[in-house]
Amino acid sequence: MPDKQQLHELIDQLPESEMISAARYLEFLVAREAPVDEEMLTRIDRARKTPSPGISHAEILKEFGS
Repeated sequence: MPDKQQLHELIDQLPESEMISAARYLEFLVAREAPVDEEMLTRIDRARKTPSPGISHAEILKEFGS
């Protein structure tokens, strides 16, 4: 398993054209480790159990036209 020094060396070898992609990927990996918001998970579970009936096609056309 690589250590931080090996990762730094790999980053140093990246071409400039890949810096943005590498930064985004690293940010994604860091964000996945963020604490889980239990309240948000509860709200998501509740919403899954009681799905919205949605909006009918006729209502959309009435509001936005054809």
